[in-house]
This record gives sequence, structure tokens and C-alpha cells, in this order.
Amino acid sequence: MADADELFDSACDHVVERFKVENLKDLQRKALKKLVIGEDVFLIQPTGSGKSLIYQSAPMVFDIVKRTTFKSIAVVISPLTSLMQDQVKFLKSIGVTAEFIGEDQQDDAAKTAVERGDCQIVFGSPESFLSSDRWRKMLSSKVYEERLCLVAVDEAHCISHWRK
Repeated sequence: MADADELFDSACDHVVERFKVENLKDLQRKALKKLVIGEDVFLIQPTGSGKSLIYQSAPMVFDIVKRTTFKSIAVVISPLTSLMQDQVKFLKSIGVTAEFIGEDQQDDAAKTAVERGDCQIVFGSPESFLSSDRWRKMLSSKVYEERLCLVAVDEAHCISHWRK
């Protein structure tokens, strides 16, 4: 039986293969390892440093290391609809199930898939989660209680604006 380090290395190999990157940076590996063992991660890095890959790959890493019988879910808080849409498009292109919620999401099937927990990555703005009973209830549902592996705040420099 593989030990935890072997499972983690295997998960990282899957990430490299799925996301078509040469390797994971030390910072990415360290952050993913901390998440898997249940530690909080607060990461401030410049644009282009690979922060997104951490939350985009976290569900895959969790599922391999923890040997889950379900697909783990990461919720990503982002203020920019266009960024969410671009990331969803990219993730779907490499076989990662992803959707965004918010006013611009007109696809009822996508909304239902998010509620059912069919998406590994769920993007939404702070306002989407806070102003809608539907999405607040979703976050406290049994499926999210059992499968949520990560809540990431992307573009954290905007947080002060969200509080107003």
C-alpha cells in the first residue's frame, strides 16, 4: 500500500500531466501539501507565479491522496466575471469540471450542476455567494459539507472593496 508521500507525488504527477506543465514549482507543491494535511494556506504571489494552479488542481490532489470515492470541490471567490469565464473554459478544455455562478450565468443546467456538486471547481463573486439564498444554502448543503476541500479567494487585493 502506498504511503502518503507516494500518493502525494502521484497526485502531483497527475497535475503535471493534466495541466500540461513541466513540473510543479516548490511553492505550489508546498501549498498543496499543506492543504491536503488540513492546514490553512495564505499565499501572496505576483501575477504569473502559478497561484491559480494550486486551487485548480486541489480537488484532484485531494481525491488521489485521500482516496475519495467522490470528486472533491474547490470554491473560488473572484471579483471578475471575465476571469471566471476564462478559467472555466480552460478547465473544461483539459477535462476538469467547472462552472461559475452569478448574474451573468444564464445556463440553468450549469447552476443545477453546481448545486448538485457535479463541478470540481466553482467560481463566484463575493456578491454571488452573499446575496443569494440559493448559493448560501448550497455551501451549507450535505454535498458541500462532505466534499469541499478548499475555499480560495483570488484577486484578494479587491477584498477591501467587497466590504463596502
